[in-house]
Amino acid sequence: MSNQNKATLSVDLNSFIYGVSRRNFQNAPELTKIGIGLLKNFPAARDAVLEYFAMVFHDAVNISLNQEYEPDSNNNGSLESVSMIGPELCNLGESWAPFIAPWCINLIMDIATEKANLPNATLQNTDPIRILLDITTQNLTLLNSEERAKCIDMMLGCRACSWAVGLVGRAEPALVAPRALALAPDAARAVLAHLANHPPALYHVRAALVDLFQEAIREDGNPEKKREVIPYLLNLASKSDIVLKALTQDIENTLTDEVVARLQTVPCRGEAVSPAALVALLMRCDARCYLLLLRHAQLNTFCRHLLEQLLQKLEYENLFAESKIPLLISCAEEINILREKLLVGNRLEQYSIARILILVSYNFPSEFVSTISYLLQHSRSDTTLALLVRIISGTSNMHIPNDEALDTERYQEFVKTGVEYALRDAMIADTQIKKCFIENVPNDQKTFLHHLCLNIITLLRWENSGRVPSLRSRSIARAVESSVYRLGAVLRERACELRERPAATALSLPDMPTCHALAQVLDRIDLTGTKSPPPSVEAILKVVQATVKYFFRCLLEDDVMQKVRGVQTACGLFRKVCGYSKVARNAALRDLLEAALFRYERVFTPSQDRQDRQAAADDLLLYMNRKHGPITQLTQSHTSVFHAGVIGKGARKHSADDAPPTDILTRDNELLMGALMACMQEGNSGVVEGATSVSLLLVELISPDVMYNGLPWPDEDFTKQVSIERELYTRVCVERCGVARSCLRRCGRARPALCLSAALLRAAAASLLHRLRAHLDRHTQSSELSQELAALKELLTLMTLGQLLPHPLSHMLELAPELTATETVQVLRDCLWNYTRDHVPTPALFACDATGLHWRDPSTCKPPAQYTDTLRLIIQKRISKLGHMYPIMFLNLEKET
Repeated sequence: MSNQNKATLSVDLNSFIYGVSRRNFQNAPELTKIGIGLLKNFPAARDAVLEYFAMVFHDAVNISLNQEYEPDSNNNGSLESVSMIGPELCNLGESWAPFIAPWCINLIMDIATEKANLPNATLQNTDPIRILLDITTQNLTLLNSEERAKCIDMMLGCRACSWAVGLVGRAEPALVAPRALALAPDAARAVLAHLANHPPALYHVRAALVDLFQEAIREDGNPEKKREVIPYLLNLASKSDIVLKALTQDIENTLTDEVVARLQTVPCRGEAVSPAALVALLMRCDARCYLLLLRHAQLNTFCRHLLEQLLQKLEYENLFAESKIPLLISCAEEINILREKLLVGNRLEQYSIARILILVSYNFPSEFVSTISYLLQHSRSDTTLALLVRIISGTSNMHIPNDEALDTERYQEFVKTGVEYALRDAMIADTQIKKCFIENVPNDQKTFLHHLCLNIITLLRWENSGRVPSLRSRSIARAVESSVYRLGAVLRERACELRERPAATALSLPDMPTCHALAQVLDRIDLTGTKSPPPSVEAILKVVQATVKYFFRCLLEDDVMQKVRGVQTACGLFRKVCGYSKVARNAALRDLLEAALFRYERVFTPSQDRQDRQAAADDLLLYMNRKHGPITQLTQSHTSVFHAGVIGKGARKHSADDAPPTDILTRDNELLMGALMACMQEGNSGVVEGATSVSLLLVELISPDVMYNGLPWPDEDFTKQVSIERELYTRVCVERCGVARSCLRRCGRARPALCLSAALLRAAAASLLHRLRAHLDRHTQSSELSQELAALKELLTLMTLGQLLPHPLSHMLELAPELTATETVQVLRDCLWNYTRDHVPTPALFACDATGLHWRDPSTCKPPAQYTDTLRLIIQKRISKLGHMYPIMFLNLEKET
């Protein structure tokens, strides 16, 4: 060293000693600069310089805590010096680290001990402490493992600076965590709490805890240490959330069945392993710990008792509104796992999870709604449905109500929302592509909506049985009744034949099982308003439309038993809805008749007739006549003679197959009649009113226009000159439609409804009269004459059944087979047509007795002789063959006259 350097160093040393001896921190920045120079150039002054730096840090900490200085004042020399010291001590290198690191640690310990009465957060947030921690951290990283461990042990030895250990130890968490666990629980908790605030350090904390735990359960370990480790860990976890989180992270991999079996052999004692302490600890854990306890409770008696105590403690603590239990919060976050376990777990797991779900549902209403929706969709057994009932009733009855009515209605709204969500989600699930529908679809696979309906049907059956006390409030039925409109819309959509069926989805499955289930749900709820508020008119009409579509889809079923069951369900719905609402009855009757006459005519048509209808397009009479020539035909030319035929059926065929079927009471037809009768109210008055609506609808749907649809029968010449084409069209429509003929018979039984179908009867009578006369004029016995006579028999049967023809005119039905064509024309004109022309068949002619039965009194409706003389003369003329009818028809009539 040169003489000049020695002189400079001597001056700096004297200035430093003189300045430090005065203990004046106003010139601290100058002394700090001198001290840094001495520290680099004169290592022998190391202790003195570091001691002065310690004094500067102490003064800077006091100034920072008092906060009585101004940023530009002269009393912040220590703070300026500290900002100078930090970078210099961090950059001294590895050779200085063994001296700087212990000095920093001792300084931190001194300051922490001196300021032990201050909160740790206040102390560690000061600038001098942050700088000091940075110096310590930087120099610790430059030490070897042995020196670093000694420094950490120095800090762990001071209880007042546990916060510093946690902050400094973030650089070496793997070194700090195991040493912290060697401290007492309180000291270890303080260190680990600060250490684990650094997220990457949590892994090392957990590794240290697991290592300590594995060491305790080793078979060749120290028995005394085993006895102390488990209580120590539990005690530490009870005091530290960080330790508890580290212990319970991936707990399924830590506490395997083998580890639990070994754990039972480890001797443990103390309050930390008592059931009460374990229950308190479990209440702070997450849902995975609860599921692990459930798994071991099946075979372990202690775990089973611990589980029961935990559930009782949770139920008790949950009574206090201000309590926030971490276990319940975690269960709410992991509720999907709990619901899945509820479906597939054993009996103990199912009932224990149900109790937890009750507590979660009570604290989190949104989870209550989603739980109802989930279980309604995914339950596949009565056991899980029973648990759903228990969850609903337990959640509703758990609270202490201020206003019982309001609270009950509030939970009813939750159930209602859950049912709505379940219906919506099931419909969405049916439209989504599922793996099970791509690889292998089982034969008994059901749509998700079908499963939902089956579950609702089971719950409704339990409600209606009255054996389940928790369902006596009809919570499920009321919730389903609030979704009547949506159920009707879904049934209408699924019962529609023409709809999209995406592949690999549940919509590609058969429709009818789902339709049957939806119809049964609607059949089991109250739609009449007797047990709950009645549905809206819009909802009722939607149900009616859906039931009509469902009814006709049932008629298309191949399985007879399924068809009959479905029709019975549909009739039950018609009876229930139409008995409550006249609007629904009118809508149901109209939809049924319109569908039967126009959209589903093929259902009621014999197979042979269906084939003829399909071939008619190639055999139309109009097209056949056009084949005779493209030019306009001359009058009186042989080429202008059209081929005779039946409109819509082509050339006339002289075969028995061309005759309309005589047996109109087919199975499907009878089922339709049963549905129509179901739409009518009970009692004679309801049947008459419904039959009247049917009669009016028949006229409206069959008649080609609105003219001449009244009750009066005009003169015979009027029909021949004005309305004969209309009458022929109407008669053909009625004869070809077995449904219309069956409905007319039903109206004839429900007197006086048949009177309102006078337009249809008049059309048949007018066409018969003129066509029989045409056959008579040709002096030939056409094969069609038998068809006309069959039609005449049916007309007379209807009018007699409806009491439109009084005695003795009602016996024309018995005479008709024995009459010739001439006699038939005379009887039709003189007896039937003229009588109904002069005595219009109106409902006013029918009186109602005490039983509600409408009938015509024979004593007041005797026909005058002018309407019966033709019959009398015909019988007298053919007395040998028809004489047996004379006393029946005229003997009593003559006596009364």
